[in-house]
Amino acid sequence: MAANVVLVSSGQPSANPRLVKEAVALSGRGFRVTVIYCPLSPWVDEYDAKLFAAHAGIQWVQAGAHPHRNPILYRLARLRQKFFTIVYQRIGNLFNSAVKSHVLFSQELRAAAVKHPAALYIGHNLGSFPAIVYASRVHRAKLAFDFEDFHRGEDMPGSLHWKRAQEIEDGYVSSLSYATAAAPLIAGEYRKLYPQLTCYTINNCFPLSYSGQLPQQLPEAPLRLFWFSQFIGAGRGLETILAAMGKTGNASIQLTLLGNCTASVRENFLKLAQQHGLKEGQLVFHEPVQEQALVAIAAQHHIGLAAEVPATMNRNFCLTNKIFIYLLAGNAILFSRTAAQETFLKEHPAIGSVYDSSDAAGLALLMKKYLECPAWLQQQRESSLSLALTKYNWEQEAKRLASITQEALESA
Repeated sequence: MAANVVLVSSGQPSANPRLVKEAVALSGRGFRVTVIYCPLSPWVDEYDAKLFAAHAGIQWVQAGAHPHRNPILYRLARLRQKFFTIVYQRIGNLFNSAVKSHVLFSQELRAAAVKHPAALYIGHNLGSFPAIVYASRVHRAKLAFDFEDFHRGEDMPGSLHWKRAQEIEDGYVSSLSYATAAAPLIAGEYRKLYPQLTCYTINNCFPLSYSGQLPQQLPEAPLRLFWFSQFIGAGRGLETILAAMGKTGNASIQLTLLGNCTASVRENFLKLAQQHGLKEGQLVFHEPVQEQALVAIAAQHHIGLAAEVPATMNRNFCLTNKIFIYLLAGNAILFSRTAAQETFLKEHPAIGSVYDSSDAAGLALLMKKYLECPAWLQQQRESSLSLALTKYNWEQEAKRLASITQEALESA
């Protein structure tokens, strides 16, 4: 009989592509999968409905109150979280206030998890730790955690977030049977912190079915740049990109930004583009799309922008899903200089170029080179797609994930 595996997240499925990919991969390989989640991102409700219908073999369980459908319970949960934040700040981790102040619905996740017996519980996001640890003890199950980020390093050392994340990790990591991480440097950092922890890398890749298998034929001009995220905002490296576009003095460069964007943020970026001398039409905004549509949109561009700003340790260590979308789309990639991205480019130098995140002049020179050397650009685009087709795709990572899961379940 196939083993039951329960994945627990303090977020919402369609706002967490990695969670969804892992659940679908394990379900497709014969495991009976349950996903317990919290409804914190109403903007993906429509996507979730389609996801649940497409993967009806997975049991999708909501824990906690939806902000629109159950607004009173949701507001009460917010008040509860504020209360535990005060407790944590003034007294410390009394009543497990580190977790309870960190996420809205840790208590509801714990109650839901224990109702679903499993052979293995896998946590996503720090707020899931109490749920998976408690449920695994009740049901004598194996226990794993997926470190999508270097969590304490999402803020500066000594900050409230750092202290709280450290307290949560120190309190629960020793219970894990094993862990996975979204990037080699994240896995390495957790192995340093917890030498007894077995931590594997599962990259944030995507299915080969998303790819067109050949780089899309594009005109040499304009040079089309692409960046996407759930939300468009300041401090994401986009300011340097706009400045670099202006410094080229060439209007034949176009930047597309895809994601949720408020009217004020949009207006600020349009003003910034104007200040740098960009012409109308050089900056384009695109509404969010479902994950599987991202590659087709990226493929209409020459270059994907991995514009991480290494302001925190997590940003320095992570390899975001952007990179693997760009590879499948056949984009050359412009990497800002972080430890993780520089290491990745050194391993695969034919796919793109690196620049310093604050060096607009240096980035402008690279943009000019791409404009002047279309054959070089095309070579990088072909190398990117080849790398995705042969190595960095979800089919490869899913096999590894299933093997790790089965091995953990079979171990004593």
